[in-house]
Amino acid sequence: MKSSPLSVAVRPRAVALVLCLAVSGAVALPAVAQTIPGPKVDKPVREPTPEEIKAMQEKRRTRVYVNDLAGLWVAKDWADAVASTRAPHAAATKAKPLAVNIQKEGRSWPILRTDFDRAILHRVIEISPDGSGRKDGLRIVVAEKDNEAISAADVIALPIRAAKNIEGRVDAMEFADPTLSKKRMRAMVRVPEGLGPWVNTRVIAGAYTDAQGRRFEFTPDGQAKLPDGTFEYEVSLAALGAACEYVELADDKAPGGRRRIGFAWKADTLQLLAATGTRPQDVRCDPKPVATLTRAS
Repeated sequence: MKSSPLSVAVRPRAVALVLCLAVSGAVALPAVAQTIPGPKVDKPVREPTPEEIKAMQEKRRTRVYVNDLAGLWVAKDWADAVASTRAPHAAATKAKPLAVNIQKEGRSWPILRTDFDRAILHRVIEISPDGSGRKDGLRIVVAEKDNEAISAADVIALPIRAAKNIEGRVDAMEFADPTLSKKRMRAMVRVPEGLGPWVNTRVIAGAYTDAQGRRFEFTPDGQAKLPDGTFEYEVSLAALGAACEYVELADDKAPGGRRRIGFAWKADTLQLLAATGTRPQDVRCDPKPVATLTRAS
């Protein structure tokens, strides 16, 4: 549709007239025309003060992340009992075993908790304050999976107390396991050398001789050098139903590829005992020693 020549000629004059009358106060412009916004002006960004910068840096420095907790931890009371008794099964009657291992696996952080009879595996989702107001009051939020959508019903909160030292490391932690320790907060200690070497060193590792002069050696890294050969060994930690202390040897000639040797400390002598049974709860040891060992000089 073509515009009328009249409309083209009249419109500019009409607009000019309205503007002139508005300036003189004779008419008022419509409200919409009066409230047309002007160009947006950004507010100046306030730079943080030196005190605020220092506070943010301190918060980042002291915050505990999952990598700060990486590694193997064991309950201190159980660790002390193992060291004093040199008998892990007996130690379990004094303090319930608890070990927690946190390690990176790709982009994930698995956390394994065990009392050596049961094991529970989860994935760490985050570490957050526990709401108690304590600076060291934290919780490890875990779930069975971390590679899919997670609801509140899928997560479990594991309460801990942990703080960085002046060097920025977490050397001590308290941990309350809801399943394996009845939510009781327990002091934990790091075991950087690994569980096997740590247990072996405190329980049986050393070089010995018997009354016939034969040499026996149990190394910290798990080698049993016996008169009939060299074998890999592990000290049994599964205390449920255990009737005696024993080590398990990897032996192809034994039933199931495992041979068990009982042991007992009598003052400074180590007695080796004949052991029967294939399942941990079925192992029984003959009280009469097959060898009595003393430390080799």
